[in-house]
Amino acid sequence: MRKVTVSARIRKNLESPDAGKRRSSVEALSLGDERAIYPLIKALRDSHPGVQDAAMRSLISIGGEVTAWMVLPLLREDPFLRNAAMVILKEIGADAVPHLPPLLKDKDDDVRKFAIELIADGGGRHLEKALCERLSFDKNPNVRAAAAKALGTLGCRGAVPALVAALGDIEWVRFNAMEALSGMREDAAVEPMLALLSDPSPPTRHAAIEALGMIGSSRAVEALLGHLGITVQNERAAVLKSLLRIGVPLPRAGYSGDLLDIFLGDDEWKDRLVALRGLVGNADGDALRAIFDVAGSLDATEMDEEEILQSIKGLLLRCGSRDALRRLLDDPTLRFRGKTIVAEIVGELRIREAIPSLFVRLRDDVRDIRRAAAQALGKIGDPVAREALVAAIHDPEGHVRKAAVAALGAIGGKESFEPLLSLLRREEFDDVAREAVQALFAIDAEALIASSGRLEGNARNLVDAFVRGRPIGDGGEDPGNEGRT
Repeated sequence: MRKVTVSARIRKNLESPDAGKRRSSVEALSLGDERAIYPLIKALRDSHPGVQDAAMRSLISIGGEVTAWMVLPLLREDPFLRNAAMVILKEIGADAVPHLPPLLKDKDDDVRKFAIELIADGGGRHLEKALCERLSFDKNPNVRAAAAKALGTLGCRGAVPALVAALGDIEWVRFNAMEALSGMREDAAVEPMLALLSDPSPPTRHAAIEALGMIGSSRAVEALLGHLGITVQNERAAVLKSLLRIGVPLPRAGYSGDLLDIFLGDDEWKDRLVALRGLVGNADGDALRAIFDVAGSLDATEMDEEEILQSIKGLLLRCGSRDALRRLLDDPTLRFRGKTIVAEIVGELRIREAIPSLFVRLRDDVRDIRRAAAQALGKIGDPVAREALVAAIHDPEGHVRKAAVAALGAIGGKESFEPLLSLLRREEFDDVAREAVQALFAIDAEALIASSGRLEGNARNLVDAFVRGRPIGDGGEDPGNEGRT
């Protein structure tokens, strides 16, 4: 693309009292060459925020070492220009790094800190030695903390001795050193961090506990278990999470309440799931009700929450109390979405003792609970459910009929053949009809072929297509939106 030059018209418009013209000219210079950099830096001082913002974006668009070199002096200007320079230099990234080492010894504390942050963002790992010098010898704690963080971000394993030494620095630097060492999962840091478990500062002890969990070394287990018995509630929760991250089975009793509090609390979901992993094997009925209610509150149409929901379901499959799960199916205080998930888990675990409760749920007022109950009965696969499922293929909701049909196909038994064939003749949704054909074929393929002559219209076409081996769809449509037969 042809570069835009700083023409006489653009120069004139940059001086215009009309902010719109100034902004348009600044935006045009985003396609300019190095000659556009100075006018754009000058435009950063414009009185209009729109022009300032456009100048910043245009400088980012031009990028490169020359832009970085010309923007660097702005780090010494007022807060707005400093912030603008940081944004531009971060976006320029690696091209800015060659200009930064001299700034590591600048007289201005903030400039040294900015330079360190930009080195980390630009991937300047080769400057490990210079960053270690800042960590070990800089007079300003914010600069030392930034150096610790940068060394961790860059994964500088040669800096481990300096980072370990920084564990004896003031608290702010110490926190950043622990974060860096835990991020690198550096085993050499375990012993120095264990010593911090007896530090008089609660925040330091808490950070050390979390860092030890992140490192995941078995060498920390004995000390963490010992600390578990003498610490207070907040620290106890951190110790439990760290032990679970390391993969240590928790003591059999006494900590379910702590783990439930973590799961129900406001921690990040990764911590709440760690707590659930330790809790689910020993959870009683009350705890399980709370867990299923939380699971039911998640919006499965949101990608993030769907991933969390699947993680919770996976952990609930480790539930140690099958009887508690069965009782939850009959618990009127459990909300319907939670109860739907209970039915799914009961089916996955094939809990036969829950079959009577699932029969009741097949008559529930809530469609999704009826559907989940039918699916669970199909997974359990006990023929005793056949009669109830045959009744369920008359459900007014297509989702439920489809689940019941699939369950009958999974259970098998020629007693289901005629009811399913009758359903096929009258079914209004294609995907339910296709499920019926597959179930009939699984139950008695020869009888289905022989019966095709008794069918009409789409039902017969579906059977003929299935028998000839032609695909008849994946059955994944929504019965509520599916074309009718």
